[in-house]
Formats: sequence, C-alpha cells, structure tokens
Amino acid sequence: MVNRLAQSQSLYLRKHAENPIDWWAWCDEALETARSENKPIFLSIGYSSCHWCTVMEGEAFSDRAIAEYMNSQFIPIKVDREERPDIDSIYMQALQMMTGQGGWPLNVFLTPDERIPFYGGTYFPVQPRYGRPGFLEVLQAIRRFYDTDKRKLQALKAEILDNLQQSAVLSGATAELNGEVFQKGWELNTAIIAGSNPGPSFPMMPYAELALRGTRFKIEAKHDSKQVCTQRGLDLALGGIYDHVAGGFHRYTVDATWTVPHFEKMLYDNGQIVEYLANLWSAGVQEPAFETAVAGTVEWLKREMTAPTGYFYAAQDADSFNNSEEVEPEEG
Repeated sequence: MVNRLAQSQSLYLRKHAENPIDWWAWCDEALETARSENKPIFLSIGYSSCHWCTVMEGEAFSDRAIAEYMNSQFIPIKVDREERPDIDSIYMQALQMMTGQGGWPLNVFLTPDERIPFYGGTYFPVQPRYGRPGFLEVLQAIRRFYDTDKRKLQALKAEILDNLQQSAVLSGATAELNGEVFQKGWELNTAIIAGSNPGPSFPMMPYAELALRGTRFKIEAKHDSKQVCTQRGLDLALGGIYDHVAGGFHRYTVDATWTVPHFEKMLYDNGQIVEYLANLWSAGVQEPAFETAVAGTVEWLKREMTAPTGYFYAAQDADSFNNSEEVEPEEG
C-alpha cells in the first residue's frame, strides 16, 4: 500500500511512498486539513542523498506504532529541500534558533493555524540512543504539550515569530552603504574562512568567494586575505575532501583537518569550488593542485553526473550496499 507521495516527481518524496505514515506533500489541502482538524503539523524536510534522511526513512518512518500515532495525532508533511529551498530556509532558521544547530533531516512541529514552529530536531531514532529520546516518546510529549500548555505554547510562538521577523530585516538598511560598511562585511567573511573549527570542515564557498573578491582592494585588515583564500584553496585541492581517485569534491570532512570525507557529493558544491579555484588561478595563485582538482572534477562531472539526455544529476549519496542481501545501505 503506497501513500500520496507515490505520484510525486521528487525522488526524495517517492522514497517515502511505501511508509505506513500517511504523508502529504506541502500543499493547500494539507495545510487546510491541519487547520480544520486542529492537528499540529509534523514537517520533515530532507533530500535524496542525505544519509540520516535515509536512515530515518528505514527506521522511524517505517515503524507501524509510530505511524499509527502520527497519523491519528498529526498532519505529516514531507518536503524535498531541493524542490522547496524557500520552505527549508525558513524552518532551518527556526531550528537553529530553537536548538543552536541544524541539519537534515529537518524535523519540526508547527501550529496548524499560523504554521509557526514550536519544537524541532534532526534525526530521531526509534528507540532511545545517541543521547536522544525515542521518536514515539517525542511525538507523545509534543502532542501532550500542544493540548495542555496553551499559555506556554503561545509565548513560544510569539518569541519564535518575532525572531524570524527580525532575521528578515536587514540590519542598518537605512544607513549609507559606504566603504566602511563594505570593509566590515569583507573582514567578517575573511575571518570566517580564517577561523578554526574543532568539528567537521565545510567548504563555505560563498564566504571564501567574497573574501577572494575583496583582495582586489588595498585594505588594511587583521587577516592577510590573499593568504587566507589561498589556504582554503589548498585545503580543498590537497585534502581528503577532494576525491583524488575519481575526481569531484565531497560535501565536507568529518574532522577539522580536511582529512576524512563524508562520502557524499553535491553538484552545487562542486560548481562553486571549481569556480573558486579558477578564480584563485586567475588572481595569480597558480598552484598545480588547483589545475589538477579542476580537471579531475570536470572529468567526474562528465563521467558520473551527466544524464544521457544532457542534464546534470544533483548529488551522489554516501551510502552503499556491502552485499546483495542487505536491506539498508551503510554510510560510506
């Protein structure tokens, strides 16, 4: 028995078509059903190559007891972030406000009337583990809170809505956009690229690209921006985030030294990195590793990421089957 997602054009949504959960896609009918039945919305956002999205689909979203409770107490909605980046952006901001971190799958609970998030998280296991409660326990606690603590719910809604509205306002928008404002923004971007992080290493290409463009101006700054931008290029081209065998860049490394990759490749990451390395080369930083990485990535794009009809595929996931008898693939 399949659910509503079986007819979706999204590969990610179709991966959930055989879940016992009565999924809706994001649509007016789903939102109106939540409002008319006064049921909180369970909004789950992910994408086709997301490892923990795949894990949760095979675990919690395939669990009969969880599905029975979900279907009776919530309106479950699935969203592909590659189809609806606008929805993903809003609720990712909200999750980061609520928990201090984000990621996918992005799972948030919304009020049925104004669709304001009041609780959220990423991966929820079926049974308690990794220091996280079991998903059925979470669902029961959320529904109990929604039904019995209206005053706190209203206060939480107001706080989150206010924070979201403030985040949409450009700070200092009425001020003159002069050289001082430009320098402040450029130095901030350069500092982000120059900073060290004890956790996973992400390319963060928009910051790096802006820092590199600023090197055309003779500005006294805390950081040597040309050196910072060059180092980011070397980390990418020489580190484990680059696939030195098959070409192409992985989405991130799981460590702070750019050594151990998470074996997932995104088309948009590779497009941004190739452009960045080419711009570094044009700026006079002609490291042989940059040329090698760009050439290898172009070959990978042509060999593995181009459909016979000429389109590019969006991503390669991090999962693979160790043998033909496995039901679920393993990460990496």
